Amino acid sequence: MKKTAIKWTALLLSACLLAGCGAKAAPEQTDLPTPSPTAEAVPVEEAVPAAAMETSAPAVTETIDWSDDTHADVDFDSLTWQVGDLTGFQALADRLSRTNDGAEAADLYGQLLEEYTRLRTDSELAWIDLYATAAEDEEISRACQQLDEQLTRAGDILFTAASAALKNTDGEALREGVGPELAEELADYEPMTDRESELWARETELEIRYNELDSSSDLGAAELNRQMGEIFLELIGVRTEIAKIYEYDTYAEYAYDHVYHRDYTPADAAALCEAVKPYARRFFRECLYSGALYEEYGEFSAGELMDLLRTFAPRISPEAARAQQYMEQHGMYILESVEQVTGVGFTTTLPLYNAPFLFNALYGSAYDVGSTFHEFGHYYDAFLNREPGALSQRGSYDIFEIHSTSMEGLLYGWYDEIFGADADYARIYCLYGLVDNVISGCIYDEFLQYAYAHPDITVEEINQAYRDIASSYGEPFYRMSDSYTWMYVNHNFTSPFYYISYAASTLASLQIWAMAERDREGAIALYNDLISKGAYDMGYFALMDAEGLKRFTDDLDGCMGEACRTLEDLCHRYERGELAA
Repeated sequence: MKKTAIKWTALLLSACLLAGCGAKAAPEQTDLPTPSPTAEAVPVEEAVPAAAMETSAPAVTETIDWSDDTHADVDFDSLTWQVGDLTGFQALADRLSRTNDGAEAADLYGQLLEEYTRLRTDSELAWIDLYATAAEDEEISRACQQLDEQLTRAGDILFTAASAALKNTDGEALREGVGPELAEELADYEPMTDRESELWARETELEIRYNELDSSSDLGAAELNRQMGEIFLELIGVRTEIAKIYEYDTYAEYAYDHVYHRDYTPADAAALCEAVKPYARRFFRECLYSGALYEEYGEFSAGELMDLLRTFAPRISPEAARAQQYMEQHGMYILESVEQVTGVGFTTTLPLYNAPFLFNALYGSAYDVGSTFHEFGHYYDAFLNREPGALSQRGSYDIFEIHSTSMEGLLYGWYDEIFGADADYARIYCLYGLVDNVISGCIYDEFLQYAYAHPDITVEEINQAYRDIASSYGEPFYRMSDSYTWMYVNHNFTSPFYYISYAASTLASLQIWAMAERDREGAIALYNDLISKGAYDMGYFALMDAEGLKRFTDDLDGCMGEACRTLEDLCHRYERGELAA
């Protein structure tokens, strides 16, 4: 059995994107349209102040009031977080590892799990605060690193103690309490070595350093490329060593299987990438320079975006309406200008309260509508489907992204109401973004597979590899700095091999979009059924089969082709002056 990786099973939501999404970051001073910025951001405008930091006292048990049977009746602006220590946690774990009393073991395990959940929540709140300060607060940055390291260490302590307790005299009682699947993992768990701890800590340090550089406006593109490239190279080395520890031949295999729990392989993804290239070349040739992408329209304030959510969520389902109401009532969101917060978008859950939280940076364009509803698709899922356990987050990120990109596709049909005379421009922008999801998902997966397969690569060779790979899809390059585009994509540093999930999910979402154009109510019903299944009980291929959707290269022309043709038609109509002014 492969060794269990605590950080990736328990920390993926924080370390990557806090369970959400994020599209391609727009490089500085670009002349080309980039409708999908790198992550999503949170507003600190009217209803959502960032959580306050406390560092003075250890965690104490609190009584949580619940607004319903599932979600806490707590407001975001009342929440605080702290950096404590693990002394008490270690003492409880030592008792658990020694006890031969099954009832006592179950009780101690429950206490440890609650404190572990509290620590996870503190980490989530700290990262939200960091993003809300545009990653410029050094104190919060250090605290995030400390909390990540503590969470990794706490997981190791808990797993080690539970493993010992399961082997004690009355371990069967604990086995029944944790469930057979998790009990098997716990029983076979091997404590983390000093080297593993060093690797996880160094990975976090490098990710934070990247975020700091990404927020810097003092460096030119060439110097930024040099410094970010060095971080990227070291991350490849660190992660490759981690993959070897967990008995994987390559980090790509480790990420696909152990991090993202995919039911397809890197080789399957490579086949999809080749099949997408003809559509990508046509997309870059026919649509990249459409003047419609440069039209100025669609600026919505945070309050207006909330009005849109309030209007359209009930049309999706009563449950989506309840999710929106909970988010607004409890301030579980940040919608704020990218000038004030980190330019990312994500949705996460504060696990102690089972409270989803939405963060989205606003760019002052039509992009903000699509990205906000994209995040709300994640929020709707998180509100409806509770994660199965603090130590067993086995969700499919390919499915999580269907929840979000399908919400964008369904919104497309209401653009006349939202954008009025500019609706066709918005449709171009929406379809451009969805098609680009598929193409960029393939480009960055192929790029990362190449980079991680060549551990001795240089920064200059990385730039050339990106240029060669993206060019094979038809992406044009005019300046040396165009070869640096890969470094602006947060995922390449903080969640490698995630991006193919955008391609996989959007292929499903484009099928729902196409269905909605013919049968809106049927498409909404399919979407809600898909949401109801969540992302924890089956893999991407299994869900596609269950919902009657085509997978990967099966009928690629039916979804990717239809979207590309519709987009081309809209772009050509714009060029002929046939769209509404």
